[in-house]
Amino acid sequence: MPKPGQKKKRFTFNDPTVKNSHGFLIPTEGIGLERFAKNPVMLDSHWNSNHSVIGRWEGFENKEGLLSGLPVFDMDDEAAAKIAGKVERDFIRGCSMGITFNHADLKYVAGQLILEKCELYEVSIVAVPSNANSIHLYHQDGKTLMTDEEVQKLCLSAIPTEPETEFITPKNPENENMSKIKLTAVAALILGFTADTEMESAELSAKIVGLDAEKKAAELKLSAKLEAEEASKLTAVNLQVDNAVTAGQISAEKKEQFVNLGIANPELLTSTLASIPVKKTFAATIKNNDGTESEVKTAEDFQKLTLEAKLSFKSTQPDQYKKLFTINN
Repeated sequence: MPKPGQKKKRFTFNDPTVKNSHGFLIPTEGIGLERFAKNPVMLDSHWNSNHSVIGRWEGFENKEGLLSGLPVFDMDDEAAAKIAGKVERDFIRGCSMGITFNHADLKYVAGQLILEKCELYEVSIVAVPSNANSIHLYHQDGKTLMTDEEVQKLCLSAIPTEPETEFITPKNPENENMSKIKLTAVAALILGFTADTEMESAELSAKIVGLDAEKKAAELKLSAKLEAEEASKLTAVNLQVDNAVTAGQISAEKKEQFVNLGIANPELLTSTLASIPVKKTFAATIKNNDGTESEVKTAEDFQKLTLEAKLSFKSTQPDQYKKLFTINN
């Protein structure tokens, strides 16, 4: 929680001037807030479950097109309190909208993909947003998230394959040749025509617009691919660090530090963890009459060990040895 007199950090939900991680713009005035205002839920990384609710949002504001809000964390929830601390200490700075929308409202306007209308469903605190305007798209039922492949197909379907072209008939037939353009060999080659081609300006315009649409479609496909690769990379890094924590190579408090290392340099993370030995848990045992073994859990178990085993236990597990012979008052 903010210290007395300290202002809460305001998070920007949407900037209409910046393309989101899927390659399209969202005008802030087109975002419906009615549903969200009734339940301004804050989730942890878009996990839609009761356990992932870490707080709520308040103080919604549309200032010069920027939609933002103030976080209120559930400080009685241990997980939420930890995230609140990271936000306060400026280790977490990102949030991400979860929205529902009608597919028909995603349109290609003046060379840009624009989602003209949508409904804000939730806003999540996220560790590594793909950019300042990362979003997650829910299916129209509002229950499940769309996959990257589904979003990519939807965006590509919104881009026209045959752009509309306005043809203008010259009013003066004598000036009709003014609408014709002769291309250089290089320009004709780029546009896919034969050298020294002469064509109507409207035809040339249509060809250029078509190439622009193809270019944007390719850029969108590449962006979706890079987004998926980044998500896969982050998942792999988290798994590698979690395994290191479980193996006792690093403490849970250092998890974030090693995750950041893995994001910046996966090879360095791997080599660093490989150089840290796995924590060996010494469990001194005693042989039972039936040939089975039992762990040393009490002072009586310790006394049954051989002298060599006692010395080994004492030197390798000094804390556990001390507990065995500490009398609780």
